[in-house]
Amino acid sequence: MSHQTGITANDELRRFLGQSKDGNIRVMKIIIENEELVLSTTSDELHGSWEEDYDQLILPLLDEKMPCYILFRFDSKNSAGYEWLFIAWAPDFSPVRHKMLYAATRSTMKSEFGGGQIKDELFGTVLSDVSLSGYHKHVHASLAPAPLTMAEEELQYIRQNEVNAHINVDTKSQTMQGVSFPLTSDAERALLSFKDGAINYVQLSLDLVKEVVVLGTTNTINASQLVSYIPTESARYHLFNFSHTHEGDSINNIGKSASQVASS
Repeated sequence: MSHQTGITANDELRRFLGQSKDGNIRVMKIIIENEELVLSTTSDELHGSWEEDYDQLILPLLDEKMPCYILFRFDSKNSAGYEWLFIAWAPDFSPVRHKMLYAATRSTMKSEFGGGQIKDELFGTVLSDVSLSGYHKHVHASLAPAPLTMAEEELQYIRQNEVNAHINVDTKSQTMQGVSFPLTSDAERALLSFKDGAINYVQLSLDLVKEVVVLGTTNTINASQLVSYIPTESARYHLFNFSHTHEGDSINNIGKSASQVASS
């Protein structure tokens, strides 16, 4: 097995790691010394639950100028045995060479211990990163949804601002946000006749003084006549049921449009 730094655990550490997984050890500190992974400190003190033991056993082991690895045992188990937290400590004020050495040997240390029992990993440069509250923040952040990419954010924005264009007699949709004009009784009857197929064309307009939608005209026409029903002097809404055949099937398509007065 090859390693980036060539550093591996010495025999004493390997023996201890093999004997430490029965639940008697709560925490251990491993350092790099003389180009080897070496056991520095261990503790079998159990004051309560893992949360009660966490800060008082882990924080005193951390040197503000020297990196190290910490393995802390949870109370939970998986199929391989007790679950552990692996902490990579690299304080801000430690020498750059030491930081690089510990970073390059990190995967080796986990492999020596056995990755199957490492439940979680934590990296810290200041004590607040690896304290109990820091670990809880790490867990909470890992459960949060991943941030959206720029493309996903744009797609989400488009979906949130979509305007549904589906329309029929029963649809009550606004053409302008915050403005909703009711239909007059004539307009309602015309739309019902349009829905029932009695007519295939309905023209509507807005009475801005009374703030209602009024009926312009109705008829049964063919597609070639449609253009003659579009006035040039005022704006109108048009509904047209276009009946045609496609590959032998009879199809009805409802077209909808708004005609506007051309500005000079």
